[in-house]
Parts: sequence; C-alpha cells; structure tokens
Amino acid sequence: MDLADIRKKAKAQKAEKEKSAPKSAASPAAVDGIKGTLPAIQGVPATPLSPMGMISSGAAEPEGDPLEALFNYCPEIDLATEEAYAEGLAALSREEREEVEQWLTFPVGNEEYALDINHVSEIIKWRNVEEIPRVPGFVLGIISLRGQVVPVFDLPRRMKLGSVEVSPASRIIICLKGERSAGLLVDGINQVVKMPIRKTEPPPALLSGLDRDLVKGVGRFQDRMIFMLNLDHVLDAERS
Repeated sequence: MDLADIRKKAKAQKAEKEKSAPKSAASPAAVDGIKGTLPAIQGVPATPLSPMGMISSGAAEPEGDPLEALFNYCPEIDLATEEAYAEGLAALSREEREEVEQWLTFPVGNEEYALDINHVSEIIKWRNVEEIPRVPGFVLGIISLRGQVVPVFDLPRRMKLGSVEVSPASRIIICLKGERSAGLLVDGINQVVKMPIRKTEPPPALLSGLDRDLVKGVGRFQDRMIFMLNLDHVLDAERS
C-alpha cells in the first residue's frame, strides 16, 4: 500500500466517524445569529436576545436614533447671570481705576522703609564724600554729581536709628523734592512695590525712637509692614 492509498483510507475513516456522530440541535439564537432566545437551563427561564445578539434586560429599547440622542444630550450647566457678570466687570473696573503709588523699599535696622519713587532720581553706589564743617551729625558731606553739588545724609542716623556701615551693598538714593535735594545713604535696596492708597494708614501715635513727623504713613505689602517716609521732613536738615 502506497502513500496515496493510506491517505484515502484515513479520509474514509474520518467520514464514517462524522456520519455516525450524534447531531446537537442548534438553538434559535445560534441559527438566527441576530434574534432569538437562550434555552432554559436548570429551571432558568429563556432569556430574549437583543437585535445585536446581546442579552436583553427586558427593558424597552429607546426610540429614535441613539447617535442623535447622544449628540442632543446636554446636562444642566449653571451659567453666570447678567447681574453676576456686571458685578465682575465693575470689580475689575474698580481695580483698574484704583489709585496706586510706587515706593522704593529698603531696610533700616529691623524694619522696612520706603520712599515715593516719583521723587527718586537715581540710585548710585557709595563714593567718598567731602566733609563740610558745622553740619548736623547725619550729614556725611557732599558729592559732585554731573556738576551738581549734592549733600549726603546717613538715613538711619537721620532717623535716630543707628547708622550705616558702608559695604558693597550700600547705596545712595538721590532724591529731589521741590527745591531740596540730597543723597540718602542706606544699607541696601529691597525692591519697588505698588501700594494701593486705600491700603495705607496714618502713622501710629507711638513710634519707638523715631520722629513721627518723618513717617507719612504705614502700608502692607505681601504681609510686610512698610513705613513710608515723609520726604519733605527727611530732607529738611534743620529738623534734626
């Protein structure tokens, strides 16, 4: 018997087995493939199938196009009313109209002080000053700045709060107010801050060791208390 005869015999035996095997009855769901019922199993009633062959929960199917229903779905959203929108615009407008002053801040001792930036012409590094006789102790001398003679004050000493120890961080703030001008020596510069006028208060009645007339007001910036100086009084060397 050659290879071809062996294959024919194997196919014939396989065909005989398939003919003799019992045929199982297919369920309506398997025959239809789309609609039908699953047969009852151990007392469980037959379950209807949905049009796509999935088991149905028995609930009525939604009417209309499901895709259209999905696009038309819109949950309730709380939109701002016209009154709330108007109030927001009014608040923004108030902030834009709010009067704001800019102040140059610097340390003096353990506190932070400031000068109105509108009266600060420039800030320079420390330079040697020429001493002059018969002046108050806080007047260090004079410097020549672009041909102009400018007196230099030790600001902490002017305020009776110690004195400046000159260092690389020391700066001279050149100030102009009316006919008066002077350079104010400070230990260093912090920053320029914008201070809303409504957030400033008059100076407290008691200021330890400081002439109250030298302070114009007190403001708060980022939880910091800033003493704003009255430049008219600071530059008046006769008010010692």
